[in-house]
Amino acid sequence: SVGVVCTGGFLLLLLYWLPEWRVRATCIRAAIKDCEVVLLRTTDEFKRWFCAKIRFLSLETHPFSSPKSIVNKVSNGHAVHLTENLPEENRHEMSRYSQTQSQQIRYFTHHSVRYFWDDTLHNFDFLKGLDEGVSCTSIYEKHSAGLTKGMHAYRKLLYGVNEISVKVPSAFKLLIKEVLNPFYIFQLFSVILWTTDEYYYYALAIVVMSVVSIVSSLYSIRKQYIMLHDMVAAHSTVRVSVCRVNE
Repeated sequence: SVGVVCTGGFLLLLLYWLPEWRVRATCIRAAIKDCEVVLLRTTDEFKRWFCAKIRFLSLETHPFSSPKSIVNKVSNGHAVHLTENLPEENRHEMSRYSQTQSQQIRYFTHHSVRYFWDDTLHNFDFLKGLDEGVSCTSIYEKHSAGLTKGMHAYRKLLYGVNEISVKVPSAFKLLIKEVLNPFYIFQLFSVILWTTDEYYYYALAIVVMSVVSIVSSLYSIRKQYIMLHDMVAAHSTVRVSVCRVNE
């Protein structure tokens, strides 16, 4: 807080632009299994940094009518297939995720993908579905009868709803995000500098151009969000028939 006051709030902007600095300045290094925030970096040429907060998913607050063995299988947050009768090729893989009896799942979300803690790997990993490590024969033999309500509830809890949701942010949120861009902060300092030197016309010209640029950018970004939202909504309406076991 002292640094923020001494820098006139510029330190907050710097930490907003550089998430890796924010994490290192406000957190201490800890073991990955005990951490509260993870710091991620892309492996491409840009090497961008992202930070994600660790969250907990409690299974005890979801009293599903499912066997206790299934609860134990998903309790560490990394059940791969969540089937009551696993095929032989998946038993070994499922046994990796049945080590803990805890009813809380540690996970974080990055780019709309959930990463759950795996006690066997001692690392976070994303959930895998039936498209990986499952043969076509086992799908027809084990899943042709459908899922029970309990298994459906667990799948929905861990995997989430099967839909593509494009949220349109509010104009105010987009405005704040756009104004905090380093370019416009530089323009603000330029206006202050020209004003102190009594170059009022230069300062006014910078203000006018910046306002026009911000309004134009906000209009374009929001229009793209709305267009993408409408396009997804128009093509994501599919009627399906649900098959349940013994129903």
